[in-house]
Amino acid sequence: MISLLFAGCSRGSTSTPVAALAPVEPAATATPELAHDFILPTLSGESVTLSEQRGRWVLLNFWATWCPPCVQEMPYLNQLASERDMVVWGVNFNEPVDTAAAFVEKHGITFPILTELDDITALVYKVRGLPITHVIAPDGAVAKTVIGQIDPVAFEAWLDEHEVPRRQ
Repeated sequence: MISLLFAGCSRGSTSTPVAALAPVEPAATATPELAHDFILPTLSGESVTLSEQRGRWVLLNFWATWCPPCVQEMPYLNQLASERDMVVWGVNFNEPVDTAAAFVEKHGITFPILTELDDITALVYKVRGLPITHVIAPDGAVAKTVIGQIDPVAFEAWLDEHEVPRRQ
C-alpha cells in the first residue's frame, strides 16, 4: 500500500514534464459553509438561536472559569460588546450555571453567557482547547477563527479590515 503512495514520486518516473502540461484554470471560489446553527440557554434563562442573528456580525467565544487565558480576555470581549455593532456571546464550556453566574457577576461581564453546550456544537466548532473564538459574518459563514487568547491589536485590525461597524 505504501509503495503505491510513493510510486508517482520516484526519480525514475516517466511522467510528462511540468512545462508540457496545459495551464490549469483557477478553481471557482467555493461558497462559504454556513455556521452550525444552535439554540442554547443564557444565564438569565432565555434561549438564543444563532440563525436568528443572520444579517449581523456574531462573535462566539468558548471559555471556562478555570482557563487563565479565557479570564484574561474577558475585559476585551466586554469592550467589543460595548464598542462594536456585533453580537458577542460567551459560550461556557460545561460548567455549572452557578459557577458561570458567579464569575460573570464578579468580573462585570455585560454580554450574554450561553450555557449547556451540547457535544455536537462543541464538535462542529472544534472546541478542543480553550479559549476558541469564531466570528460569524452577516451572511452566516464563519469568517474568522482564533485559537487561544485574542490579540486585541490584530483582532481590531481584522474587524476594521472587514468593516465590522463601531457603535454610535
